[in-house]
Amino acid sequence: MRACVIGAGVVGCSIGLELRRRGCDATIVDRNGAVGHGSTSASCGIVRRFYSEPGMIAMAQEGAGIWADWAAYVGPIDDDPAVFLRPGMLFIPPRIDDGVRGIVAEMQRLHVPVALLSPEEVTARFPFLDMASQFPPRPVDDPSFFEPGEAPIEGAVFEEDAGYVVSPGLATQNLRLAGERDGVRFLLNREVVKILARDSGDYQVDLAGGDPVHCDVVVNAAGPHSSQVNGLAGVELPLETRALRREVHALGNPQYTDEAGGQVPVVGDFNGGIYFRPESGGRTLIVGSTDPACDALEWIPDPDDFTPCVTEPYHRRQSLRLMKRFPEVRLGPARGVAALYDVTVHDWYPIADRTDQPGYYVCIGTSGSSFKTAPVLGGLMAEIIDSCEAGRDPDRSPVQLELPRVGVAVDTRFLSRLRGDIQTTGTVIG
Repeated sequence: MRACVIGAGVVGCSIGLELRRRGCDATIVDRNGAVGHGSTSASCGIVRRFYSEPGMIAMAQEGAGIWADWAAYVGPIDDDPAVFLRPGMLFIPPRIDDGVRGIVAEMQRLHVPVALLSPEEVTARFPFLDMASQFPPRPVDDPSFFEPGEAPIEGAVFEEDAGYVVSPGLATQNLRLAGERDGVRFLLNREVVKILARDSGDYQVDLAGGDPVHCDVVVNAAGPHSSQVNGLAGVELPLETRALRREVHALGNPQYTDEAGGQVPVVGDFNGGIYFRPESGGRTLIVGSTDPACDALEWIPDPDDFTPCVTEPYHRRQSLRLMKRFPEVRLGPARGVAALYDVTVHDWYPIADRTDQPGYYVCIGTSGSSFKTAPVLGGLMAEIIDSCEAGRDPDRSPVQLELPRVGVAVDTRFLSRLRGDIQTTGTVIG
């Protein structure tokens, strides 16, 4: 079988490698000049398992096991393997309710080292964090923005061994080298201009400035351009994916010293509307948004009409929210990264599925959740493609994905293009 994967981000490269490991003749095409130069390059690389959907918890736990043993997963390559640092992750929800307790119980069932902490326990571990509840988050121009919270947070969830991959770009380059070693072909600086389903039963993927790719199956892993790629193939899906502007900003870490290194965990502050983690050996904090209801989402109709520069409004609201939770932080000049997310508007979960067009598959809407699960999604897409090409209908018989490190199988219908409502926050938190 010949497969053409469109998109050389961490997801596309994972799919290509997993297809090749199953004996497929895999080609990965990307309009950029290097792998991982789209959304992946702007990823914070956070690896955590706190999700609303049990299947996503299991996939994230499997992914964490792969990242912890990354050198073994990619195999021998002429490059340093990406590093997975594990300072833990503190998740501060709006409230500690039965939903949060249920998520923690599911994580514990899957042997994730996680605990519910009281406000006092959070303060004992992380005394630099302010324990006032900031929910619901307010716009920075609200006259009451700087007023102290009237009550403390109800508690927090702490994943002891969560963390982040230091360089998502290096991780993707690792995948490229592993793929090339095993026979995956990469065609970079090649923009897809047309996708033709031919009468002979195969596809012709036309490229600007190069010969077409002939293949039996096409996999759309094009990130923010995924909707445009579907349009080139004449494919429509019941769920919509759209490009969304994202910015992360860098501020100095007041906890950093040469001796201690700055013992700050990853923090998912859904209570306050931000997430943040250490960077640059602990010297810096990078902060992004958890998309609170008071902030309008900035959808980008044309991903080619996007200026990747950080802006003062994003910098101000994210930095000031960080300063409320972490009062020692000081506001600095706007510096950071602006990029695009590929978001499934319905629920922010990926679509990993076949389509109604035979031989055309999608792994899209992946931003915000899928760096941590990229190798797992690669295996899932390889399984879906193999089973569909062998005559299975996953709409009637969804793939049960075996997760060997976790020791469970996951019913993957929650990633189907035909899924109904599933339990999520409807934000990047999942």
